[in-house]
Amino acid sequence: MKPSKKRIVRILEELSKNFLGEYIHTTILFFRFYNKFKRSINKKKSYEKFSNELDQINQFEYKITSQNNEDGIIDYIFTKVPNNKKFVEIGFGFYENNTLNLIKNNWSGFLVDLHYKENLLFKKLLKFFFPKSNVNIITEKITKNNINSILQNNIGNSEIDFFSLDIDSNDYWVLKNTNLQNIKCICLEYNHWIGKNVKKSVPYNENFEFVDNGFFGASLLAFHDMLKLKNFDLIAVESSGTNAFFINKRFSHLFEILDPIKSFKSNPYLYSEDKKLEIFSKVKNHNFVDV
Repeated sequence: MKPSKKRIVRILEELSKNFLGEYIHTTILFFRFYNKFKRSINKKKSYEKFSNELDQINQFEYKITSQNNEDGIIDYIFTKVPNNKKFVEIGFGFYENNTLNLIKNNWSGFLVDLHYKENLLFKKLLKFFFPKSNVNIITEKITKNNINSILQNNIGNSEIDFFSLDIDSNDYWVLKNTNLQNIKCICLEYNHWIGKNVKKSVPYNENFEFVDNGFFGASLLAFHDMLKLKNFDLIAVESSGTNAFFINKRFSHLFEILDPIKSFKSNPYLYSEDKKLEIFSKVKNHNFVDV
């Protein structure tokens, strides 16, 4: 879209948000992001790796609609793990997330995020591009106190094949309080800025607001040790050092089990060298807590 057209669309969007109804507002959003979404779902697979320190499972990485190379790892996992194509994703972007490629391949489930406008937009885009999809989108702020009721209300006692968590805040405390008994595979974003030898998290705070300064979430080792107690094993750390994958012990024999320190990756390739140095210098002064 040309810059002049973009400006016009943004003006219409702002006017519709303030003066028109929800239907017109979301329709304007739909036309604004139609091409971006279409390009995203029709992209060819990218096989670029972001680290030289790879485990065997990293050879299966690729990216279509995930943030990095999570698509390929998810695909590989579920060629080995029996499944009913059921997912839950908590925290997502409307054109780049961990389950959009699953939706393309006829998976069903629900997504949760607190951003109402993006949720409305995603609903409209899915309805247009995947009219037969069985996907529910919920606008809700996830806490350690409501996570289990949200799962129970939307999926009951059914098994969840793939569970993705990325809320850039209280991830550790939410996951620690989640009933994981019926979940087969967990994907979560860990905080690579903290380092590989510590077990730390942000303190629980329901009013936490994400700032891109290295203060969010929890370390990989913290997640690993907590999930070990919940009968999950680490099987993949995506090469950009963003997401880690854990498998229910019922299926651990199908994969190589990884050591969280040896397989730790930190490669913030989207950041300039100056920005990396700035964040690393701040991390030691943040109020992380030991877990």
